[in-house]
Amino acid sequence: MATKKDIKELLKKLNLKESDMDTYWNELIETNSLVKQLNKRGKTWRDMNISFIAKIPTQKQRDIEVAERKKKEEEEKIESELKAKQEKEYYENHYEEIILNKIDSGEKLNKSELSNLVWDFEEVDCEYGDNRRWSRSVTSIVKINDRFFCIKWENGLTENQENEFYDQPYEVEKKTYEKTITVTEWVSKK
Repeated sequence: MATKKDIKELLKKLNLKESDMDTYWNELIETNSLVKQLNKRGKTWRDMNISFIAKIPTQKQRDIEVAERKKKEEEEKIESELKAKQEKEYYENHYEEIILNKIDSGEKLNKSELSNLVWDFEEVDCEYGDNRRWSRSVTSIVKINDRFFCIKWENGLTENQENEFYDQPYEVEKKTYEKTITVTEWVSKK
């Protein structure tokens, strides 16, 4: 607690009167939670130490700045969350278009997008390779907006083996034609 002599010297140095300090204190009751609590307990600025008293004339401005900064941070957080939500909704609503644009521009799809090609789009053809110990190769043809894409991937064969996607998809088209083959067989002379 500051002495009367210390308070008098401080007020002289700050060019203030005790009534000015009373006004500042009363204003702080509204903006500063500590001062509000002290006031409820019957304390005034005269009951504080000299360093605390010295801060009183400018404390309201600091409190206002802190409150404004907090408000701005909250508004930025809300704006950021809204933007993220809008981007997510746009991505979900335009997913096929976004994937096609990435493929057409040569941008590499991430593992999640490659997996989604296989599981989320209409599969029009699928060829399985031989089973190996942990996985087997799969070639899937999927349809996206009347276009067809081939994606080669590894199908995990155990509950601990995940599906793996290493290759990027490429566009294919269906060609139907007649193919004649010559077969050579070795048969018994009997």
